[in-house]
Amino acid sequence: MRYKALLFDLDNTLLDFNKTEYHAIIQTLKKHCLPASDEIAVTYSKINKSFWEAFERGEIKREEIFENRFIKLFETIGVKAESSAFAKDYFDFLACGHETVDGAKEILEWSVSKGIKVYAITNGVAYTQYKRIKESGLNRFFSGIFISEEVGFKKPEKPYFDYVLNHIESFLKNEILIVGDSMSSDILGGKNSGIDTCWYNPYNNSAQYKPTFEIDKLIQIKDILK
Repeated sequence: MRYKALLFDLDNTLLDFNKTEYHAIIQTLKKHCLPASDEIAVTYSKINKSFWEAFERGEIKREEIFENRFIKLFETIGVKAESSAFAKDYFDFLACGHETVDGAKEILEWSVSKGIKVYAITNGVAYTQYKRIKESGLNRFFSGIFISEEVGFKKPEKPYFDYVLNHIESFLKNEILIVGDSMSSDILGGKNSGIDTCWYNPYNNSAQYKPTFEIDKLIQIKDILK
């Protein structure tokens, strides 16, 4: 096989972050006796996404995301609440979400059965990601897990991928494939590092950068690897 190692993004590639985020924000709003609706959940999701994208562009520090996104949410929906306590409860609910994306376990199991090494790459929070990985049962597939909080660099930065390459088995760059849903972290990260990319794009979004491959179902990775 051309590729001997797969670097999988986690959120919305293997783990269904959309569902996890929705349940976490709704439960946290209810716990703090604040309005909880689908509309507010969508509003939060957009705010959260904008903060993470700013972080990936290097415009803000990681720590600025965690309270400021809720301050922004409270301002947007016109409520008053204590952001630190809200953030803590949100993290607790978030860590409980471990639903997988369709085909995630199947493609991981198939890849490992073919002797392909599988690694997780994520900009998420270490505590929540490790808990979600374990409870989802995906941990048994990974030969390594690389979380930006622990690495000291983030996707799409080249030093992040340099760190990963230095801490996995010795593969040539052309033997490695990055699989992820994010243009701004996964696909750009591969472009910055000279590593082939597979864009998981189930919603037919527009591409900012050209990936090596594009799929809308994870199981299609089999066709790339065969």
